[in-house]
Amino acid sequence: MKSFDLHVPVGPESAPGAGEPAVLRAAAAATGLAPDRVGTVVIRRRSLDLRKRRQPQWVLRCDVFQTDEVPPSGALPPLVRPWRLGRPLPGLHPIIVGSGPAGLFAALQFADAGVRCTLLERGAAVEGRNLDVRDLRAAGTLDPESNLCFGEGGAGTYSDGKLFTRSKHPLVREVYERLVALGAGPQLLVDHHPHIGTNRLIPMVRRLREALLEAGHDLRFGARVDDLIVRPGSVRPTVVGVRLQDGTEIIGGPVLLATGHSARDTYAMLARHGVALQRKDFAVGARIEHPQALVDAVQLGDLAGHAAIGPAEYFLACQVPGHDDGARGVYSFCMCPGGFVLPTPTQAGRLNVNGMSNSNRGSGFANAALVAQVRAHEFWLERPGDLDADAEFGAHVAGGALLGLALQDRLEAACFESGGGGCVAPAQGVLDFVAGRDPVALPERSTYRPDLRLARVDRLLPSRITRALRLAMSEIDRRQLRGYLSQFGVVMGVETTTSAPVRIVRGDDLQSISHAGLYPCAEGAGYAGGIVSSAIDGMEAARAVLACHSSVTMPVAAAVRPAV
Repeated sequence: MKSFDLHVPVGPESAPGAGEPAVLRAAAAATGLAPDRVGTVVIRRRSLDLRKRRQPQWVLRCDVFQTDEVPPSGALPPLVRPWRLGRPLPGLHPIIVGSGPAGLFAALQFADAGVRCTLLERGAAVEGRNLDVRDLRAAGTLDPESNLCFGEGGAGTYSDGKLFTRSKHPLVREVYERLVALGAGPQLLVDHHPHIGTNRLIPMVRRLREALLEAGHDLRFGARVDDLIVRPGSVRPTVVGVRLQDGTEIIGGPVLLATGHSARDTYAMLARHGVALQRKDFAVGARIEHPQALVDAVQLGDLAGHAAIGPAEYFLACQVPGHDDGARGVYSFCMCPGGFVLPTPTQAGRLNVNGMSNSNRGSGFANAALVAQVRAHEFWLERPGDLDADAEFGAHVAGGALLGLALQDRLEAACFESGGGGCVAPAQGVLDFVAGRDPVALPERSTYRPDLRLARVDRLLPSRITRALRLAMSEIDRRQLRGYLSQFGVVMGVETTTSAPVRIVRGDDLQSISHAGLYPCAEGAGYAGGIVSSAIDGMEAARAVLACHSSVTMPVAAAVRPAV
């Protein structure tokens, strides 16, 4: 067996499989073998090279086996992979708060170890959550506990389902394999930029719930955690349980906190307990929608509409000059080819937006946020004293660690008011946004529901952010994506939840540095972003718990195996 990079011309159909004649011919040419000596070809990685638009190619990293060699088994491990049999570890009953990727994959790690846990989710299971999302998009009716951010699967359930990560962590492969076991499709193991789509994520989450229940876990929905139960200690206090909104107390521990970036009431509760928190950089801006055909034409040229290539993506980034605050980074975030723009508030009287795609990316529109960096030392509004006015998120709380939450809250309140209520989003043409003028019209069609309203989105954001976005849009149109500034582009406000503006400080053992028994993890704790990295951080937190409570050595991540 030898490994080769094979170059296969893009055909009229979808990506090539290992047994197709074009792949076998390329393997023979690369190895110098006669065609009848090429046995099995195993594709390990697949990407698309469009640098020569008239000669697009698939680049396949392959293991090539001759006819007299035995290829590896194509069998993949099961979803749950028990490594410790026998009685549960004494005195260990983990409590996981949040059922996003971090919470669910932490629960899988405990299932592997034969340790039962309680998983608490403030929102609904996906069946009920789908109905709540439908009502939100159709009529602007918000359930603060079950929506596009809260509920089974977390915020990532309603997203493009991007699974690409630059991380070289050894657990990346395991995350992918478990998702394939849930029904993601084997192409996930080889595609360079894999994605799933909301329509496939929802049934996968349901199957994962069934597996966790079968493993003996206690899953509770509509179970919002309002407080920690803390026992004083000689060195530092210890978290020994949680209290739910209905007064129910669950004693056990440790507590894995995997709440995501939108649970602002949780941050306020942690601050009241004196949990160590600190400010963290994040970004704010607006979501911009264009016709997908425009993006395809710019990105793909003559290849636009090619069935094997699909809707084009983009990633935009630049540095723009500031006045007294130095250069500011501006970048696109959560790009959704063929996607939809969604209302993603979690509180009445507030509005922010985000995006999602289904697996076919077939809406006919492309959207992405364009956001500007907000550095931790400069959390501001526009009027002195604004941040001090909020009882929970003011400058006097947690040493100013929650100032970013105050900024998010005020921007979302202004967005809601500008839209006129009912989750109607304020919108402005990109040309009007850049020119700083009143909008006069919007395109006839948009994917946003329930509705759009003409408004000065440029006035909703802090002036330094608006200035940075305007400079970046002009730069992007000149150098990166021609047509970005056109009458077809719409700016919808506001985008505030690119990541958490707070970090829950933890030590090398992944416990809070101020409270024993508290394991903050993933995006809400400020340590990950996206589905895969959040899942890995949840797995690492669970492994840290098991290592702390057992002398049994945890299995290391398996070496990367050839894909099938």
